[in-house]
Amino acid sequence: MNVNLATQHSRRAVRLQRLVWHVMLLSAFIAIAGLGACATGHSHKGDHVPQMVVHLTNDLAPPSDVTVYAVTTDGIRRLLGDVPPNDHRVLHIPNDLPPAASFHLVAERTLGRPIVSQPVTATTNDLIIDWDLQTNSMWFPEIAQ
Repeated sequence: MNVNLATQHSRRAVRLQRLVWHVMLLSAFIAIAGLGACATGHSHKGDHVPQMVVHLTNDLAPPSDVTVYAVTTDGIRRLLGDVPPNDHRVLHIPNDLPPAASFHLVAERTLGRPIVSQPVTATTNDLIIDWDLQTNSMWFPEIAQ
C-alpha cells in the first residue's frame, strides 16, 4: 500500500509541476503578446496627437500637498492632478484646449495661497513644461524630433 500511495503522490506532484509550468508559459505568452500590442498600437506618424505635459517639482517650504489645474483665460479649470510634498510628477494637460488658447497653471496648496504660473499658450505641437513651485519658474525644453 505504501508504494501505491507514493506513486499516487508522485503523479500528483508531476501533474502539479506541469500545471505550474503551463501557467508560467501562458503568463509569459500573454505578457509578450501585450508588449507587442503596445508596440504596434501606437499612432502612426500622420495620426500623432500632440501632447502637452507638465513636469512638476513640488519643493515648497514648508512642505504642502498641491492640486494642479490648467485655467484658461475664460476661467475654465481642468484638473491635472495632485502632487505630494517633496515629490515630482508628470501631469498631462487635456488635448481639448484650442490651439493658441492662453492658460495658467495653478497649484492650490492645502494651506496657503495658490501659486499661479506665467501664461502659457496651447500649441498644435508637443509641449513640455518644467515647473518648479518653490521659485515659480518655468522652462520649456526642446523636444527631440
